[in-house]
Amino acid sequence: FNLEVGFDHIYIFDNTGANATIFQLKNEVDPDFGSDAKQVKEPDHELDDLSSVTDLFPASKVTRIEWPATICNNNRPAHDDPGERSSQYAAEAACRARYGPSTDWIASIDPDEYFVPMGNYTSWKQILDKVDKDEGRSVLKFRSTRARPLLHTLVPTYDEGAKECTHEMAKNNKQCLTKNESMTYLETYNCEYIKSPKPDRFARAMKQLYRPDFVLSHFVHYSTVTADMAREKQHTQGQFIRDRTTNPQVERFVDEVNEGVLIHAKTTVPAETFARDKMCKLNGPANCLVGIPCPDDVPFIDALHTKNVFKDENGKFCNCWMNRKVENYWLPKLNDALSKVDGG
Repeated sequence: FNLEVGFDHIYIFDNTGANATIFQLKNEVDPDFGSDAKQVKEPDHELDDLSSVTDLFPASKVTRIEWPATICNNNRPAHDDPGERSSQYAAEAACRARYGPSTDWIASIDPDEYFVPMGNYTSWKQILDKVDKDEGRSVLKFRSTRARPLLHTLVPTYDEGAKECTHEMAKNNKQCLTKNESMTYLETYNCEYIKSPKPDRFARAMKQLYRPDFVLSHFVHYSTVTADMAREKQHTQGQFIRDRTTNPQVERFVDEVNEGVLIHAKTTVPAETFARDKMCKLNGPANCLVGIPCPDDVPFIDALHTKNVFKDENGKFCNCWMNRKVENYWLPKLNDALSKVDGG
């Protein structure tokens, strides 16, 4: 997908070999982001690295880097055992330092994140050329929300490691659901419970496209050191100047309707689908974590999005909005590209 939307090269920092533990999303739901992470035992089999995927692409487009750093945990910052992602921080710093000098724009994203050109645009190069020519800005920012997996795309599953999804539990309850392996993540998660343009509070988990000659240090969500902060003494008349960390003259958020949007296909694990009959209805007691799409003309009201009150023209419950540019343009393009890779 990233190649289809205009990225010239993808560097995969693969720390599969370094990791001795795995994590699964479970329990502890918050209103906006769903489950937190909980550590589980190390698998009894050797984890495959990502070479089986990266080798499908030419070396001129995709480079896999064996990354030796082990992730500690991926918990939320407010967790009793806060998230520790120094492996990711170091990988991003290495990527910017190694490859930043050879590119005009760069981004660091997770495999489940998609920068989607919107409106009349079909490539990020078109958008960035416009920014370079007309604005001279150096950072484009994307608000991030967790997309919902479309209910009608999911398939039944068992998971004996989760009490909600065992064979025993399924005797008197509906089976848990999981992603259909024949469908892409982008197709499965093409439903946003927060309709664009997204509220400002979702800037806290933003991702950025930035010029590496301007952003001298980047920290996952933020440009921590920029060229306008790192000025030498002779350029400030010998005075200490405290620059603000954000500057609208050099950075801005993308127009999510007419330029581009970030879709975060963060996995909804089977256990999170267990209570769907209880939650996924009008005035349900808690968030419905599977996607039941609303018609495009159903207005989004942010103050009500956790109340389970959105409904279609027939009065039936709905809780998310599909991206029609993804559905009608990007998915056919992605599936066509994947068919060529699989056959190649």
